[in-house]
Amino acid sequence: MNTFETKADKNLESWDYKAARLVSNVLNPPLLSALGILVMAWFIGTKEAWRWAVLFVMLVVLVPTGYVLLLLKQGKIENFHIPNRENRTKPYLVIIGTNLLGVILMAVMGAPFLLAAFAVMGVIQSTLMFVINRYWKISGHATAISGLSVFMVAALGWSLAPMLVMVPLVAWARIRTHSHTVWQTIAGVLTGTTFILTTWLVLNAVWRP
Repeated sequence: MNTFETKADKNLESWDYKAARLVSNVLNPPLLSALGILVMAWFIGTKEAWRWAVLFVMLVVLVPTGYVLLLLKQGKIENFHIPNRENRTKPYLVIIGTNLLGVILMAVMGAPFLLAAFAVMGVIQSTLMFVINRYWKISGHATAISGLSVFMVAALGWSLAPMLVMVPLVAWARIRTHSHTVWQTIAGVLTGTTFILTTWLVLNAVWRP
C-alpha cells in the first residue's frame, strides 16, 4: 500500500468523515420529505391532516425508498444514495410518479392546502432533479434540505428558521464524503431555494382558499 492510499484510508476513518456520513444518512431526501409532511400535519392539528400525512409517507416516501432498496439488493446501484448519475433515472421517475399520484389524490379529495402544496412542490422538485440529472450530477440532499427549509419558513413562519442551519450542514456533509463537488452542492441549494420559494408564492397567490 502506498503513502497516498494510507492517508486516504485514515481520512475515511476520521471523526469528521464519520460525522458527515451520519448527517448524509439521517438527513436524506426521503426522510426529509416525511419530516416535512409530518411537521405540517402537526401544525394543522386535525385528524384529516394526519391521515393525509400517513398516506403521503406511504405513497411518496416508502414506495420510492422500497424501490431503491430493491435496486440495491439486486446489485444495480452501489449504495442507497446512488452516487452514479446514470443510475438515478429510474428512481427519479418512480419519485415523480408517486408524487404526481399524491397530488391528484389530494386535489380530487380536497386535502388541506398546505399538504397539497407540499405535494405539488415534490413533483416540481423531483422533475427538476430528473431533468438536471440527465446532463449533470447535482446534489439531491442539498436540494431537498434547501427546499424543505425554505418552504417551512415561508409556509409556517420564522419560528422554524432554525431549520435553515441544516442547509450548510448537509452541504458540508456531501462535500466532506466526496459525494459531490462544491459547485454541485451550491447548485442544489440554489435550485431547492429558488424553485420551491417561487412555487410556494405562486400557489399561495392563485390556489390558497
